[in-house]
Amino acid sequence: MRTLVIAALLVEAGCGVRVPVPPALTISVKADIRVKARAQGQVAPPAPVALEGAAVVEFFGIPLEGAQDVVFVLDQSGSMREPAQGKIATLGTSAPTSQPSTPPAPPQKIDVAKKELISALERLPAGTRMNIVFFNGSLEAFTTTMAPLQDSDRQAAVTFVMERTPSGATALATALRAAFVMNARRVVVLSDGLGNVGGDSRTILRDAREAIRGGVRIDAIGLGKDQDAALLNALTTESGGIYQAF
Repeated sequence: MRTLVIAALLVEAGCGVRVPVPPALTISVKADIRVKARAQGQVAPPAPVALEGAAVVEFFGIPLEGAQDVVFVLDQSGSMREPAQGKIATLGTSAPTSQPSTPPAPPQKIDVAKKELISALERLPAGTRMNIVFFNGSLEAFTTTMAPLQDSDRQAAVTFVMERTPSGATALATALRAAFVMNARRVVVLSDGLGNVGGDSRTILRDAREAIRGGVRIDAIGLGKDQDAALLNALTTESGGIYQAF
């Protein structure tokens, strides 16, 4: 793994707006691919699908079928160590054949997020342009920009996801800003709390609206009682995406 510092990259939207990446933004990456950005058109989103057993590729019920390119932006801050609650705590588990003497502990939120992402990565069609960005106080990305997913790359992507561990703060603004400079038509973000490093919700909305004018669609998954529901709902409503709250 190498480290890329992108201090001067700019994303150019179709309307001519330029969104700067914050100074000294450091991303740990798996490969060295030059970052390039262009605007894409957006389409009206379909309805959410079943969390399990859906006929289409999905991520927390957000359909990914037909997505030519997508960047996943996932929270790995310290709060993602907390137990998953509700229906998502049982995702991918089988009903016990007998009543256990001690009920199993619920999985951590990060475990559920990683399991859902791995399932999506295993089912995405070969050739789908994609990237993965995890964030806490800093960023870790699978590659520096979007790249076609090849069957030979899937295990490397799965390994990258499995190696992530939660800790630290929540640099949501910085993570989304990095995603916007990638050549992606869709950004799928998962978070369980408020961004507290690199910018607040006003900063995020400002940057997102510039990207949305360039045709970017944002889908969002919020986990837990501390999720920034107002922000995630605004991002998806204004971009034509889907917001799934758990």
